[in-house]
Amino acid sequence: MHQRSKKRLSSDKAVAGFLLSEMMISTLIFASISLGLLMGFTALERNYSASSDFALNHADQMRISDYLALDLRRALALQAARNDTTIFIPNYYDASGNPQTPALDGNGGVYYGAAGSSVSIHYYLSGGTIYRQQNNGTPIALAVNVQDFIFDITDQGKVVSTRITFNPTFTSGRASADATAATAFYNVTLLRNTRTDNHVGVY
Repeated sequence: MHQRSKKRLSSDKAVAGFLLSEMMISTLIFASISLGLLMGFTALERNYSASSDFALNHADQMRISDYLALDLRRALALQAARNDTTIFIPNYYDASGNPQTPALDGNGGVYYGAAGSSVSIHYYLSGGTIYRQQNNGTPIALAVNVQDFIFDITDQGKVVSTRITFNPTFTSGRASADATAATAFYNVTLLRNTRTDNHVGVY
C-alpha cells in the first residue's frame, strides 16, 4: 500500500512538472506572436501616416503649381528667387473691381489701364505657410504646415518652369537628398504677354 501511494505521488510530480514546462513554452510562444503583431501594427500605422502625409503634400504641390502657372501665363515681368517670387501681371481691373478696357501700345502689345501699370503677385514661404499676396492686399494662405517645401522658378524668357519639392516622412531618420528630389513636381508655362523686363518677345 505504501509503495503504491509512493508511485502515485511520483506520477503526480511528473505531471505537474510537465504542465509547468508546457505553460512556460506556451507563454514564450504567445509573447513572441504578440510582439510580432505589435511590430506589424506599428509598421502599418507608420506606413499609413507616411502615405497620408505624402498625399496631402502632393495635393499642396499641385495647388501651388496651379496658382503659379495661372499668374506666370499672364506675366509681364518676373523676379524669381527660392521660396520668394514676385510676378507682375497686367492691371485687368480698376480700383472698383471693374474690367479695364484693353488698349494697343503701338508695338503690337496690349495694356490695361494706364500704360506701364501692372499688379504685383508675391509668392513666399513664411512660418511654414506659403502665401500669395496681390499688391499690398491681405496675403492668402495657399498651403499650411509646409515648412519643408521648396519652390524654385527658372526664368527662360519665353518659358518659365517651376519645381516644388518637400521632405517625405519615413519611419525613422531624415529623408535623403534623393528621396526629396523624387518628390519634385514640375510645371512648364509659356508666357503669352510680351515681357517688359526682357526685350525678347513671347513669339
